[in-house]
Amino acid sequence: MTTVEEQGDVEKAKAEAILAADPKFPGVETMTVELGDDHTGDPAMWVVFHLRPGFEPDTSWVESFSDYSTKTVIKLIDSGLSRFPHTRIEQAA
Repeated sequence: MTTVEEQGDVEKAKAEAILAADPKFPGVETMTVELGDDHTGDPAMWVVFHLRPGFEPDTSWVESFSDYSTKTVIKLIDSGLSRFPHTRIEQAA
């Protein structure tokens, strides 16, 4: 394992701990962290919010979730992570 991979694993674990400390948002079944590079080639991470099967978000949910995910990204940035956090929503399998 390279130093870059080790650093990525440390940052992923830190991000997962931060996410686990907050209650899940209504309608979200699980959250995962994926590491990779953004479109410019810089190291990045994606927080993937997996929605409960059958959950159908409405406009008010989307507005509230947008606030929640923005606060989550700010919390991750403020924690000192070097990878920029992005968010994505997916239906749970």
